[in-house]
Amino acid sequence: MTDTQQFLSEAKKIIKHERADNGGRYDGKRACDKLVRLLENRNQTLGNLPGSVGDFWLNTYILPSADAVNEPTDAHLEKLSAFNSFLAGEVEETDCLTADDWKNLQELVNYEAEDMPLDLLEKMMGIIVDKGIL
Repeated sequence: MTDTQQFLSEAKKIIKHERADNGGRYDGKRACDKLVRLLENRNQTLGNLPGSVGDFWLNTYILPSADAVNEPTDAHLEKLSAFNSFLAGEVEETDCLTADDWKNLQELVNYEAEDMPLDLLEKMMGIIVDKGIL
């Protein structure tokens, strides 16, 4: 099982439990907050960057949703998974990210750079350069 598959599996378990543990009253915002915590926990060595990326995901894709109570959609879950792949220094499974996503990732990485391990920072910046953002 790849890291992306494992992340998606864990995310779907969180969503499933959110539905089951609340008497059928699913709260998409609460589930998405838990998914951001999953992203943060899986990428603890990156300081505040995972939290910043999670906030970007929430503010860009979840909160403006017309159907926020039923979030995340499959497309939004795929975005979060792609962000996780990027944070892990992998380019696979990031095709769903837009140019705006990459630009925001680049800004977030620059902002959090001083608190990140140099090898991971170099890997992420290499991915950003390969995507043509810099």
